[in-house]
Amino acid sequence: MHRTQLYFDDELIQDIRQMAGKLNISVSAYIRDVLKKELAVQKELSQPIDFSDFSGMWKDRDVTQENLRNKAWK
Repeated sequence: MHRTQLYFDDELIQDIRQMAGKLNISVSAYIRDVLKKELAVQKELSQPIDFSDFSGMWKDRDVTQENLRNKAWK
């Protein structure tokens, strides 16, 4: 485990201590848990979207610009 030093403003550290106390865990454990959850969310958001389920869905349809315009102006 790596050790680091962080600086928090007074209001933030009070909130952190309060939440850690409610969960009955240390401040360090609470901060690690919050950061792990946030990093997992960010990783999930940055994953490329798999469009393979949609490939070929327009294969047999006429989706040319001209055909779409003709249908839109009917």
